[in-house]
Amino acid sequence: MKFEQAFEAFMTSQIAAETNGRRRERLGRGLGHAEMEFLRCIWYPAVGHFDYLYPEWEVRDFANGYRYLDLAYMPGDARCVIEIQGYSSHARDVELWRFKDL
Repeated sequence: MKFEQAFEAFMTSQIAAETNGRRRERLGRGLGHAEMEFLRCIWYPAVGHFDYLYPEWEVRDFANGYRYLDLAYMPGDARCVIEIQGYSSHARDVELWRFKDL
């Protein structure tokens, strides 16, 4: 299956299955350029599917707030996070305190 078809089916199923309103909204906005290129050029050619992969996965942080992981990979009992440090969201136009927080 081509990447575009597999990705469209993957995102449609992620959105349809999501009950968390905040995560569903983030998924509806789509993934960023860097995340898409990672999936297109690295993940899909290497793995061949999106099973057990969850974009914009919500977790609680130490300050009792919420953070959204770019990609969470959770096969069985294993847990892995993939954060893509895109230029626009992590370096350009960000205040110093926010950069340190990230």
